Amino acid sequence: MKLTRVGVILRYNLIGEIMKYILSVLIFSLSCSILSASQWDKKGCARIELGVGQLIFVSENMRQSSEDASKNGDFDKEKELREQQNYLLESASHWATIYSTFCKK
Repeated sequence: MKLTRVGVILRYNLIGEIMKYILSVLIFSLSCSILSASQWDKKGCARIELGVGQLIFVSENMRQSSEDASKNGDFDKEKELREQQNYLLESASHWATIYSTFCKK
């Protein structure tokens, strides 16, 4: 059977449309599975929430200690404690972002 040029073009267009459909179905199914996996279980979310609270609590203790060091004139210790406090608050901020992304509904 001899195909004309128009027949070949139509056949390739049909194959192209089928491939687009298959690709669309694959992308849709993959995105559905990714979105369903993006919610974490309650136990993991509770651990993150508890961890953020503990980081904030410890950073508050660091702040009080740095203020005490400042009152005592130990400025090197104050600077060290302030840096540790900033690190803890930054960590709490990152974990809070993770919590709001994967745990909040």
